[in-house]
Amino acid sequence: MKLTFLSVDHMNCKISYVSVVVLILLLFPLIWGCGPKSPSVILDAEDQYAVARREFDAERWDRAVVELQKLVFNHPGAAFIDSAQYLLAMAYFNEKEYPSAILEFNKILYSFPTSPLADDAAFMVAKCDFEMAPRAELDPTHTEKALDETRRFLDDYPQSDRVPEAEELLNRCRTKLAKKAYQAGYLYYRRGKYQAALLYLEHVLNDYHDTEWAGPAQFRLAEVYYKQGEYGKAREEYQKFVENHPDDKMAGKAQERLKKIEEKQDKGAQAEKD
Repeated sequence: MKLTFLSVDHMNCKISYVSVVVLILLLFPLIWGCGPKSPSVILDAEDQYAVARREFDAERWDRAVVELQKLVFNHPGAAFIDSAQYLLAMAYFNEKEYPSAILEFNKILYSFPTSPLADDAAFMVAKCDFEMAPRAELDPTHTEKALDETRRFLDDYPQSDRVPEAEELLNRCRTKLAKKAYQAGYLYYRRGKYQAALLYLEHVLNDYHDTEWAGPAQFRLAEVYYKQGEYGKAREEYQKFVENHPDDKMAGKAQERLKKIEEKQDKGAQAEKD
């Protein structure tokens, strides 16, 4: 049998050739990916709106945002651009991206003030701020902004079909602020800082007298006066509480306080006679 021996140079040549082929195969996807890309197709306004609306109706909010942004950017003069702008803002709202939603709603108010959607946008700005507000005992900034924006909405759009929603939102804002003021007053009461407590409790009664926190504030105000020995003022506040909140769970205690005040005053009057 005849054996054939390859020379060292011939073997090295074959190895080099194989290495080059392998390297090309490995680099081919990278080279191909770096090549020129085909331009993205820009749909006409109606078709782009249909695509965006399909994503929005399917509640795929992130995709809806992308498609609506294309529409707003590529077709700013479309007849229905205010509707697209509103849907874009609502998609952000539904994603709980409230700062972005406020920005997009405000674009309607500034760019399309006569749009039929202007009142909706104004209401949603207030609602976004309310949704961003933390618990009542924390920073009230967003709640206060929502309150101001809701009042502005009611002044600017008194005929809007969203007035009932706005009135409900207004009540929620005021209730939240009343709760914060009451909690501050109660905290100062518990610490024996009665003057500070009076300040916050009177704030509730003066500014939020029609909220659910007016009753607790009225009772606690009477308690502050009672603790300070100002029985005349305490009696007046307890009586108001009993008259305005006869079914409240603290009504019984208020009645007991009134009896004690009466006893104290009777003893005082008797002592003066003696």
